[in-house]
Amino acid sequence: MDTEFPDEVLKSVFPLLDGKDLVFCMLVCRQWRQIAKDDYFWKCICSRKWPSICKQPPSDTNYQRLYLTFSQPQKMHNLPVPKLTFEDLVFYIDMWLEGSIIFSQAISGCTLRAGLQCAPGGIPDILAAHLKSVECILMLEVEPKLSIPMGPAITVSVLAHRKDSNKMACIINKSTFDYIDSNAARALAYEYLRFSPRNPFISDIRAWMSLLFLYKGANVIEVFGIELDFCDAAKSETEILWLLDMLDWK
Repeated sequence: MDTEFPDEVLKSVFPLLDGKDLVFCMLVCRQWRQIAKDDYFWKCICSRKWPSICKQPPSDTNYQRLYLTFSQPQKMHNLPVPKLTFEDLVFYIDMWLEGSIIFSQAISGCTLRAGLQCAPGGIPDILAAHLKSVECILMLEVEPKLSIPMGPAITVSVLAHRKDSNKMACIINKSTFDYIDSNAARALAYEYLRFSPRNPFISDIRAWMSLLFLYKGANVIEVFGIELDFCDAAKSETEILWLLDMLDWK
């Protein structure tokens, strides 16, 4: 018994399908695949998706290839291994309370990458969940802890040194912790990163410095940790190292 559809029926239906359905049709049987390979049907699909390209198509346009190449969301490719490593980095972090220095340390990249080893009890659930994140967290335990009155301005500067080239870069320059996230028990300061002239199209990426604290009375906070991050611009270790590598090192 012949179970094939007449070619004329398929040729009447195929122009009405979307690209995904036509791809599935090519998998049904040899007859359907041979008919669906006709570029006319793919031109019908492309004319609905990109009408302008069918008005004046490039020479030798293959509409099936056009659709299959550009209709799907682009896949994220894994970044290559960065040249920079945390072993190459040293971070110089200084903080002032109304002009008086309250914290000043040179911290190796490996130490910052190791994160907070022991979080104190009583931290908010939001912060506790963040500390368990699989993302790359650049964090340091502050010891001894800093007791700071609420109200006076606290500023921070962060410089970085890379040993592989013996150059320095400014990450944060005297920014003020002017935002308090009470739900997450953190104070935040930020600075827009300065990138090398070799990367002229990269901009508007901020470095954030956070003070992690617990409330000690109505007007005093006790800082037990600091964190450096770049929000959505770079979350994994590889992304952070590539981002830092593109800074304006001098």
